[in-house]
Amino acid sequence: MKKIFICALILLCAGMSYAETFNIDKVIRIGLENSYDITNQTYTLKKSKQSLYSSFLDLLPGANYSISNTETANTSTKSGSISISETIYSDDYRYFNITNSLSSLRKSKIDLEITRKNLIYNIISSYLNVLLKEKLYEVSKMALNIAKMNYDETKTLRTYGKVSELDMQQSEIDLSRAQIDSLKSDYDYENSKMDLCFLLSIDFDESYTFAELDYTFTADPTFDLDIDKNLTVNSYKESIKQSKLNYVKNWLEFIPTLSFSVNKKLDWEKGGLFDFDAKSSPVQYTLALSYPLLNPLKNLPANRTSHYSYKQTKLLYEHKKKEEQQDFVQAVKNFNQLQQSYELAKKQENLSEMHFNLVNEKFRLGQADLTELEKARQERFQSMSSRISQYYLLIMAQENIHLITNDKLLNRY
Repeated sequence: MKKIFICALILLCAGMSYAETFNIDKVIRIGLENSYDITNQTYTLKKSKQSLYSSFLDLLPGANYSISNTETANTSTKSGSISISETIYSDDYRYFNITNSLSSLRKSKIDLEITRKNLIYNIISSYLNVLLKEKLYEVSKMALNIAKMNYDETKTLRTYGKVSELDMQQSEIDLSRAQIDSLKSDYDYENSKMDLCFLLSIDFDESYTFAELDYTFTADPTFDLDIDKNLTVNSYKESIKQSKLNYVKNWLEFIPTLSFSVNKKLDWEKGGLFDFDAKSSPVQYTLALSYPLLNPLKNLPANRTSHYSYKQTKLLYEHKKKEEQQDFVQAVKNFNQLQQSYELAKKQENLSEMHFNLVNEKFRLGQADLTELEKARQERFQSMSSRISQYYLLIMAQENIHLITNDKLLNRY
């Protein structure tokens, strides 16, 4: 019975101690698999492919097969034929359909890649936020432990009459402040994990843990923007092509339409189902020119609308192009500023730690009061939190540049 109890206890402890650990690659894979936007954009891409296939199938000539049997009281008449025909127009809709479908397919591929990279970027951002909140929570726990030590030490000194009642009350206030900060940090940490799980479309579990990201910054990085590689700009470029194509198609309505058609009819020989006389009728060639007289009047509003749409798309393209260039300049400036801030934050953390240790030693010798000690403690942990925050912000700043320049995120996505 004792052995069974021990085994059950071991199994229970093993189940309670198990916690799934995620790394950045696993998180990105889950996010891509569960993403509604990716799935939706994938269906859009598939529809674009089918539309292109349909446009190419329109190039096939028209073919019609007919066979009939007419019965009357005294006679029975059978007839049948196969006719093959093809007509080509100067403003042939099939050319416009194929060209537009090709552009739509390219745009769908670009939009899918935009959706994929934006999702990966957002996952990285959310993942780093979890790591940041976890580190800040650990800092708050360190600050709380020191506040408890200071409180206990002050309480001991109070029993010997070496500190005043005011110092004792101040230590209690400092401890309460540290407890509040720790509770808030814990709340922020749990919320960040919930936000990441929501982004990944998975159920939240408090036991989830997230591995640290192994990230290396390039020494003296240089960033260049090739605007032709920018995905957003390329997507708008395809929109211009489609808008221009629609305008040209509409403009052709103002000129006469030239058409050339070929027709061949094969009469049935009344034998088998597919016995037709190839010489029963000659090939017919037709060249025609047509022009509906009222077309210019009827088509004028639609033509102007398509022209305005084309101009509007071009304007939007140029605006988006300048916007991406401006975003790149600002992203590089932000990275350079954060790089400098991170180096200063590391120095500030070292100095504040030395200052805290010095003030703490003076407090024990009675050469510094509790207010000075608390101020030094806050400066120490604020500088530590600042250095941690600057580090993760610097990572995101560099990844933001990679997103704009269409370079690989994390050097692999």
